[in-house]
Amino acid sequence: MNCIIIDDDSFYVDFLQNYCKKLNIEVKAVYQNSVTALQEIDQLSDCDVVFLDIHMPDISGFDILKNKPKAQIIILSADDTNAIKAFDYNVVDYLQKPFEFERFMRAINRAKERLKPAAPVVKQTVVNQPSIPKTDDSIYVNINKRLIKLNIEDIYAIEAKGDYVLIKLDDKDNLIVHSTLKRIKEKLPRNIFAQVHRSFIVNLKKIVDIEESTIVVNRDVIPISKSNRAPLMEKLDILN
Repeated sequence: MNCIIIDDDSFYVDFLQNYCKKLNIEVKAVYQNSVTALQEIDQLSDCDVVFLDIHMPDISGFDILKNKPKAQIIILSADDTNAIKAFDYNVVDYLQKPFEFERFMRAINRAKERLKPAAPVVKQTVVNQPSIPKTDDSIYVNINKRLIKLNIEDIYAIEAKGDYVLIKLDDKDNLIVHSTLKRIKEKLPRNIFAQVHRSFIVNLKKIVDIEESTIVVNRDVIPISKSNRAPLMEKLDILN
């Protein structure tokens, strides 16, 4: 694995280089000037991971994100105020400075997961608004005027997509449903599902990792809004 570092803080440049050395990650280039980094945006696409500081003079990290570099992006920031906005750009992770080596490793492992060869494209079927019938372990969706049963356990996340929602399923075709997140939420058992962001509902049983502003559900990194974090934590069985 190789990387590029974009950070105007010399301390954190050295800090990252030291961490990368421990994991045998090659540092291909370091940019302490965001203008130069933006000018050489094509080079950013030739590496595996870009460590990108959001708060930089002249041009912010978001200006670089808007140019959509193809590399996996790990955001660096002294605060978490921009975490939700950053995940709108499909970044791998958001590291709040200062961070320990263990946290750095988790971010790298997430990047490695994304760098794995893509699985076969999953066919996504557009269906009509789901009907009301449901049981404790299943719900039904209306597909071409047929009620199709979905097992609750197979749903790991639901994402708002404009006038539609994307129902993400374990080892099955994802479903695009013409509905709202609010309507879908009303049909799901509250002891199993929780809304963690204005655009996401997740299956509590599928959560594998929780950070300050993100969670990992299966292999998806999903943002948590501050208003939804406390209710989520109350639903989990936490061993103190």
